[in-house]
Amino acid sequence: MLKFMRVAVLVVALLIVAFGLVVGGLGIVLSLLNPNADRLVGITGGVALLVLAVGLGLALAWQAWQAVRGRESKPFRPRRVWPLVLVFLLAIGLGQAVLALDLLPALTFPPFHMLVAVMPSVIILGLAGRSLAGLTRWRDMVLQTSSGAFVATVISFVLEMAAGLGLIAIASAVVAMQPGGQEMLESLVDRLRSPMGLEDPAFLSSLAQSPIVIGLALLVLAVVVPLIEEATKTLGIGLVAYRRLTMAQAFLWGLAGGAGFALAEGLLNTLGGLDGWTVAMLSRIGATMLHCFAGGLMGLAWYSVLSEQRWGRGLALYGASVSLHGAWNALAGGLTFLSLRLEDTASTGTAQPWTGLAMFAVLALLVILAIAVTVGLVLLTRRVRLRSAVGVKSE
Repeated sequence: MLKFMRVAVLVVALLIVAFGLVVGGLGIVLSLLNPNADRLVGITGGVALLVLAVGLGLALAWQAWQAVRGRESKPFRPRRVWPLVLVFLLAIGLGQAVLALDLLPALTFPPFHMLVAVMPSVIILGLAGRSLAGLTRWRDMVLQTSSGAFVATVISFVLEMAAGLGLIAIASAVVAMQPGGQEMLESLVDRLRSPMGLEDPAFLSSLAQSPIVIGLALLVLAVVVPLIEEATKTLGIGLVAYRRLTMAQAFLWGLAGGAGFALAEGLLNTLGGLDGWTVAMLSRIGATMLHCFAGGLMGLAWYSVLSEQRWGRGLALYGASVSLHGAWNALAGGLTFLSLRLEDTASTGTAQPWTGLAMFAVLALLVILAIAVTVGLVLLTRRVRLRSAVGVKSE
C-alpha cells in the first residue's frame, strides 16, 4: 500500500510538471504572438506557472522517485539564509527599476517577479528549519509544501467559489424581495457586464458604500475563506497520518503547507497589481508570515488530534488560526473598500478627511498584526524546539 502511494505521488507530480509546461508555455507564446494582449501580465503569468508547477513539481517527482527506489531522504538542515534576504532585496529593487524605466518589462521583469514571490516562503522555511535542524526530512518538507501549493489551492478555490456563489444567490434573493430590488439587481448586472463598468470609480465607490456588498464581502473574506483555507492547506499531514508524528514534525509540516499556499498566492494572485508591484509584493511578506504561522498552528492541531487524541486542543488551535486569518482578511478588505471610496472622492473633489484617517488606522492595524504574527512564529518555533529537546533527553 505504501509503495502504491509513492507511485501515485510520482505520477501526480509528473502530471503537474506536464500541466505547467503546456499551460505556462502556451500562455507565454500566446502573449508574444497577440499584439493586443497585455504582454507583461501574460508572460509574467506564464513564467509564474512554469516556476510553480515545473519547479516544485520536479522537486516532488524527484523525492517520490527516490522513495519508490527505497532511498532514504536527508535530514532537513537548511544552510545560511541571509544570502536569500539579499537576493530578495536586490530583486525587488531591480524589478521596480525595470517597471519604472520601461526596460522591455515583458521580457526582463518576470524573473524578478519570480524571485520576489518565492523568497519569503523559502526564507521562513529556512529559518524554521535551521532552528529545528534534523527533526524532519527534506522529502517530507517537499511533500507538505507541494500539498499546500497544489492540493490546498485547488480545493480552496473550488470550495470558496461554491460558497461565494451560494451567498451571492441568497443575498440576491433577499434584495429581489425588497421594493425596487429587482430593478436594482438588473441595473447592477448591466453595469457589471459593461466593459467599462469595473473601471468607473463612481460605480466602484457606490459598491464600496453598499451595506449589502460590504457585509457580503466581509462575510466571505473574514469567515468563509479562513474556515476553508485553514482546513485545507495542511491536508498533506493527513496523507501521512499512518505515521506517529512528533511535535516538531507536525509543526514544520504545517509550516511547509502554509508556505506552499503562500508561494502559489505570491506567484499568481499578484499579477493583477503590477501597477503597484513593489507595495503588493512587500505586503505579501506579511501575508506569507500569516500563512506560515497559521500553518504551524494547524500542524500542532494535527499533532494534538493524531498523536495525543486531544480533540479540544486541536479545535482550539484551528479556531486560533481561523481567527488570525479572518482578522487579516477583514483589515485587508476594509483597506480596499476605503481606497475605492478615496479614489472616487478625489476624482469628484469631495474628499473627506475621515477616509484618509480610516485608511491610515487600518493600515497601522495590519502592520501591528504582521509584527504580532512574526513574533508569534518566532516564539512558537522556539517553544517547539525546547519541547523537542526535552523529549529527546527524556528518551
